[in-house]
Amino acid sequence: MQSPFPTPPRPPLQMQQLFSGQLERSLFLVCFNHSQPPVYEVNEMSETFIPQLQELAKSARMLALVGASIKLRSNASVVPAIREQIDLGAWMALGEGADTAEEGQASVALTMVEMALSEASELFRNPDRGSNWEIADGAAMQAIGRASRSAFTHIHSVAAKYPKMQETLKGEFLDVGTGVAGIALEAARTCPDLKVDGIDIWEPALELARQNVAESPYADRVNVRNLDVSALEERKRYSLAWLPTMFLKRPIIETAIDRIARASMSDAYLVAGAYTRPEDPFLALMANLRTLRSGGDINDPAAIKAMMEARGYVDVEMSVAPVATFVFGRLP
Repeated sequence: MQSPFPTPPRPPLQMQQLFSGQLERSLFLVCFNHSQPPVYEVNEMSETFIPQLQELAKSARMLALVGASIKLRSNASVVPAIREQIDLGAWMALGEGADTAEEGQASVALTMVEMALSEASELFRNPDRGSNWEIADGAAMQAIGRASRSAFTHIHSVAAKYPKMQETLKGEFLDVGTGVAGIALEAARTCPDLKVDGIDIWEPALELARQNVAESPYADRVNVRNLDVSALEERKRYSLAWLPTMFLKRPIIETAIDRIARASMSDAYLVAGAYTRPEDPFLALMANLRTLRSGGDINDPAAIKAMMEARGYVDVEMSVAPVATFVFGRLP
């Protein structure tokens, strides 16, 4: 973008930005280190996009208020005047829906809010992060872990429709890319006869996973360890496996399916997840960006289905959810 200022001399540049009043009335002073420094003033920032930014900022704050209001439902220690303003803000954002949401709906809504704010914050703070999942922020990893629990909730609901898949919930579940053990612990919570083996290669996440498992009631049924799925050596051990393809390059996905098939029992199920590509262009862009920043390739679920069928999986089907598409099949 071309600068609105005349081309200055070459000496070192010092810039001060003085904000006065609302953004659209911001005053910018640019001072150059000269004996008689020229000063260029812009008394009016272009208003072409500022109103849009204000609306976006308003939406972000409304989202935070909705999440805060839901979290405070079970907290009576908040100053009443503050709580009143938070609840009022949530009502302004959602109307009566803010008050009438049932516990299950509120839980889903809180997960959506937390994931959106966490993802947005991480993207803003680390736009230069490469194509990997090496997130170091503990709070962000825990937020992602809490959000990921919905993946097993969906798997559990799908299994209820297929008797042979339902049987796999009494064996051992392989959780590839376990992270902080969000999915692993949700699996143990909802399936009392299921053992869980979580593997990952990002040690900062595994440290949190070990802590989360130790503090849970399921430590006797959940194990987490540092292992790359491409190095999986087990044979005929698992009854159910989860493979988040959104974090993996295509060659690794193919190797992973090979290893998981070898490590699975007869009639075991593999569930492979990929981010759902929404029809909305902006949300589709975010899904692609999320995949690329997570270290994965943008794969069509149909391609994953073909990979599974080529390795002997049968009855391969898809279940499309708002965030992820689940491709699942049985190994005879």
